[in-house]
Amino acid sequence: MPEITVTLFGGLREIVAAQRLTLEVPEGTTVGQLKAMLLERYPGLAPAFHNVVTSIGNRTAEDDEPIPDGAHVALFHPIAGGAEAPPTIALLTEEALDLNALIAQITRPTTGAVVFFSGVVRGLTQGQETAYLEYEAYRAMAEAKLRQVAAEIRERWPKVEGIAVVQRIGRLAPGTPTVLVACAAPHRNDGAFEAARYGINRLKEIVPVWKKEVGPQGQTWVHGHYHPTPKDDSPPR
Repeated sequence: MPEITVTLFGGLREIVAAQRLTLEVPEGTTVGQLKAMLLERYPGLAPAFHNVVTSIGNRTAEDDEPIPDGAHVALFHPIAGGAEAPPTIALLTEEALDLNALIAQITRPTTGAVVFFSGVVRGLTQGQETAYLEYEAYRAMAEAKLRQVAAEIRERWPKVEGIAVVQRIGRLAPGTPTVLVACAAPHRNDGAFEAARYGINRLKEIVPVWKKEVGPQGQTWVHGHYHPTPKDDSPPR
């Protein structure tokens, strides 16, 4: 199989505990497929993969680009410089949610309050036992809508510094965190409570994720009631 070199920088290097990897990949492997391979091998990368830039040689590469044999691929976050961008995580993932790690990524030295909502799988709902939930998403649209939810929060509550909007998919057992909306701000009265509540409610409205409840009584797909319209396609002004 073709062999490539992968170099990681900054926080990605620290998570993997190595700056350079030599990998054998199937011929025709794309940048997106390489990222998926790395996530499978190093699950700890998941929270940090939301805004990764990839290059092949000295040029930026998109996810659908095939990687040539012998290529040097680099992964890094956008270059720091000028005013620091507010930390934002918008992530759809099959990996377990590390709530402490996610919150750590959205705090700044000026942060004095973090409010977060985490949904978990109920084992019992109105007397009905749940063995597990199976979450499915329209991935491309869901990822875009998670980013939109974060953008709407930032527009409505400008004092909120850091935002995380994360949804898990796949098969999840009772007690497992399924979703996280976290908002960090300098003070508890800077809108963090209201922003987190808005974020989870908005996520449930516009992010295309569905769940199937499975238990002794059978299985049922659970659908929402809000019907998005074109006005939901961009943050309100």
